Amino acid sequence: MMTVLVTDEHYKHTLGVVRQLGNANISVHLMAHSPDALACASRFCSRIIHVPESGVDALVHATLKQVQHHSYDLLLPVGYKTTLALAQAREQFLPHVRLEIAEYSKIETASDKYRMARLCEDIGVPVPRSFVPASETELRQIARDLPAPYVIKPQKESPGRSVLYARNEEELLAVYRETFFLANGTNELPILQEFIPGYGCGFFATYQNGVCKRIFMHRRIREYPASGGVSTCAESYYHPQLEEYGRRVLDALQWHGVAMAEFRFDTRHRTFKLIEVNPKFWGSLELALAAGADFPGDLCKMTGGETLQFTGEYNRSLRFHWPFSCFGELYHLKSQPRSIFEVTRDLLNPNVKSNVWLRDLAPNVRELCSLGGALFHAMRS
Repeated sequence: MMTVLVTDEHYKHTLGVVRQLGNANISVHLMAHSPDALACASRFCSRIIHVPESGVDALVHATLKQVQHHSYDLLLPVGYKTTLALAQAREQFLPHVRLEIAEYSKIETASDKYRMARLCEDIGVPVPRSFVPASETELRQIARDLPAPYVIKPQKESPGRSVLYARNEEELLAVYRETFFLANGTNELPILQEFIPGYGCGFFATYQNGVCKRIFMHRRIREYPASGGVSTCAESYYHPQLEEYGRRVLDALQWHGVAMAEFRFDTRHRTFKLIEVNPKFWGSLELALAAGADFPGDLCKMTGGETLQFTGEYNRSLRFHWPFSCFGELYHLKSQPRSIFEVTRDLLNPNVKSNVWLRDLAPNVRELCSLGGALFHAMRS
């Protein structure tokens, strides 16, 4: 039996990885700082290895000790910081375990939104107009040429720092002064982008040594916050232009492993525009798994020495939602109450899938308890 060591217990899609692998009769061990995480409660988690300290450095150190003293076939990171750190420390791990992730430099490039925007210009993939203003004077000048609303985001993936929006130049200046210029100086300047009217969608792929082996696509139905954020409901679909642009981006990176290229469909110009690349597993992974796109399984097959055959087969009209998850459907309703009828309809529709598993209910019970605790504290405050 293959044994896989998974990291980053606290992400909702870590539960999806654990369930998918465990359901395939793979022994799943989980590195976890918090035993209260959803994935730790899954019946498909064979063993929990406690990480006594929080933080990526402590996780990498504990993981290295684990693979040095125990036999594992594959080390599977879930979070961005862990994936990047393991790529950097790859040579320490390879004598003990396989890592099916891209090289450190490629992960860094893929996660830098401004660098990817410049790369896309070279390979003919549309992107929003993007700027990195270094001063208030430069910011004002760009704002005069860029139509409102404005989108402000970190250049690289930064937990705790979300996408912000400004409706006019005054709000834009306020965001930069309070959030970036004063807080961070010029060490990590954010990226300023034009707002793309339309809807969000994603291209997902497994690559093996620079060659595309699996594709999957979805479009977002509901998000939290409703203005743009994580998917609370999404559905699988297919569009040839999205496949072309997504493959062009990951081909240019000579990718290895899994990745997501996030796009928005621009309703003005009727084309897809790249927003960012997620160089790891993504939050809506469970939709892909439910639709038949087994991304964790691909990595296990590569670990076993198999040369994958290309597949674009999956259920292309499957709707999936996260009714009780942190930042799931109930959080969407909080920011968009008028969606109540759509959310209720999906809850009652047996054809709409969710992360609620009747044969693995313990994680979902934890979700409900967490929501109940959040509601209790909200009522008291």
